[in-house]
Amino acid sequence: MERVVRFINGKAGRILCSGFLTRHSKKGDKLFLIAPPFAEEMNKSRYVLSRLISALAGAGHSALLLDFYGTGDSEGDFEDATLDIWHADLDAVADQFKDGFELGLIGLRSGALIAAHVAQQGGFDSLMLLQPTAEGRQQLAQMLRLRVAAAMFGDGQTETVSDLRALLASGQSVEIAGYNLSSRLAADLDTLSLGAMRPKTLSPVNWIEVVTQAERGLTPVSRKVIAAWNDAKIDVRDAVVECDQFWATQEIAVCPELAQTAVAMVSS
Repeated sequence: MERVVRFINGKAGRILCSGFLTRHSKKGDKLFLIAPPFAEEMNKSRYVLSRLISALAGAGHSALLLDFYGTGDSEGDFEDATLDIWHADLDAVADQFKDGFELGLIGLRSGALIAAHVAQQGGFDSLMLLQPTAEGRQQLAQMLRLRVAAAMFGDGQTETVSDLRALLASGQSVEIAGYNLSSRLAADLDTLSLGAMRPKTLSPVNWIEVVTQAERGLTPVSRKVIAAWNDAKIDVRDAVVECDQFWATQEIAVCPELAQTAVAMVSS
């Protein structure tokens, strides 16, 4: 395996990819492109995703983590990001490395929404969703609530999620924890729904969720989406891992069980 840190020319600017690639790929080798969440969830998840990449490499699989345009160390500003650009980012990386590889997509949280959205066009052999956000509007509401809470406990101003949605609907951007969320990206997020998607892959979709108690199982929302996909003849294999919600904890949290389960599922 070769450690890789490389910029790829995307639709709007250069995007950073980091991870491991086999030195001499041959037919049947697997390459997983990992779509992270964005904003603060991306920062909180980097350690866990880096452990996942290392675990996949240890099992003989290539894996690359993308920083979408306007996020991380890629070019561009978050305010200029759109769903179309992020979709094109995944396509650009896939085109760059597809020769000799079976291509898989792995998405975490909002990255799972984007990965499933991209997988609808085909062209990827596998799809894995890690703690997927089922609805883009759910992700948007969560971000807007952060702004509302910050204003309340900061300067005492009162604003509501409805107020912020009205600003976005008028074409304005909204600053949330240092990120300028554009009206365009907000509108894009509102359109995303796993239940309405029908990803096309050559193997079963792998679905992993993090729970605080293993006996709790998948959330009702996830079970509903999986049932809809099964009805559409999309095979889904699901699993749960017991650990902290690392994407939302105050301190950086670890979740070794996630990497172990993910590797076991893609290697089976």
